[in-house]
Amino acid sequence: MNKVYDKLVLALAVLALLAGVGLYVVKSGAVPPGKPTISVETTGDAYSVVPVPTSTDVTAAWPMPVEQSRGAGWTYDVFTPPKVFIGENGELTPIGWVVGPPKPPFGVYLADFTTNKPYRIQIEGYVEEDRDDPTKVLILLFDEELDQRIRTRIGREVAKSEFKVIDFNVERIRDGAGNIQKVATVKIQDLRTNEEITLKHGERLLVEAIDITIASKEDSSVRILLNKEGQTFETPQGQYTLEQINLEELTVTVKKQGDEERDAETKVLSVLTSKPASKTISNPVTPAVEASFDDGSFSIDF
Repeated sequence: MNKVYDKLVLALAVLALLAGVGLYVVKSGAVPPGKPTISVETTGDAYSVVPVPTSTDVTAAWPMPVEQSRGAGWTYDVFTPPKVFIGENGELTPIGWVVGPPKPPFGVYLADFTTNKPYRIQIEGYVEEDRDDPTKVLILLFDEELDQRIRTRIGREVAKSEFKVIDFNVERIRDGAGNIQKVATVKIQDLRTNEEITLKHGERLLVEAIDITIASKEDSSVRILLNKEGQTFETPQGQYTLEQINLEELTVTVKKQGDEERDAETKVLSVLTSKPASKTISNPVTPAVEASFDDGSFSIDF
């Protein structure tokens, strides 16, 4: 039994040896003895020798950087794109910018614009000494410019207020109920213009005029009165010219002169509210007083 087992092991060893030799032969390409060899002959033309080309030095002619359509500074280079900034006004620019100081204010505004104003002399009342003699009437007037009350009579000249009384008249009108209403008028001569002006008691006389008031938020002391186009004025903020007056829209066009640091600037100025104007406005005034005196002397205080 042991002999059979030994023979079997020996056979397996021989088989393993043969398998190893065969694997070696296959891997090494050796032809085992006794195997036929195969010879192969090639036919056709022989390969021609191709010469190897020789290289030559070539110098590239690169174009110079050119300026683009945006002007100087817009140059470019290969692999180095430009740095692009957004300018002060939103445009693209190759140069960065720094925010400058704030723009100085215009400096003035339209504080008031009136086209009609009270006539400088107004009637406040009168005192009749003798109803049949107008020369004995004491006429009570008021000087708007001087802010003073004036007592005068027909034919007198008031030098400080520059007018002379020409005439005075009281018209008595009876209404449908039989009541009498008095309408007093005084006619004066304006010594400035040599015009005759009629003042009616109980009514405030307005005259056509242009009064433009310019003020400044930066300097409360600025208060400039203008009345015609072309006038120039100056404030701590600069020099200005009143270029145009628009009576329909109650606006004015003002030009601020430029200097070395800033350009000239023009603005149309308007007030926030406009008051309607008319020729005459009825206002309550001092009522008329009738009095009679023997010696003609009297005094009235208001």
